[in-house]
Amino acid sequence: MQSIREIRTVGEGGIIHNLPQIFWGQEVEIIIFHLHDQNQDQTRIKKKRLQGCLQDYAKPELIEMEKDAWSQAIGDKHVYS
Repeated sequence: MQSIREIRTVGEGGIIHNLPQIFWGQEVEIIIFHLHDQNQDQTRIKKKRLQGCLQDYAKPELIEMEKDAWSQAIGDKHVYS
């Protein structure tokens, strides 16, 4: 499969491109991507953090029980007689 890849600047809403004769009379797919300046993109990216994202689901009355939760879970599962 023959392909062409070029980076061009759009001037006044259009790009004129002369295709090689191999493409004449053929179906072609044209894909257009907007290229960004790498430095500008990194300054715009806002980092998201998971800290606090689940606070809506917190149950303050159960927080005190968290200290012993692991030992209770293991003790309940592995009770030796």
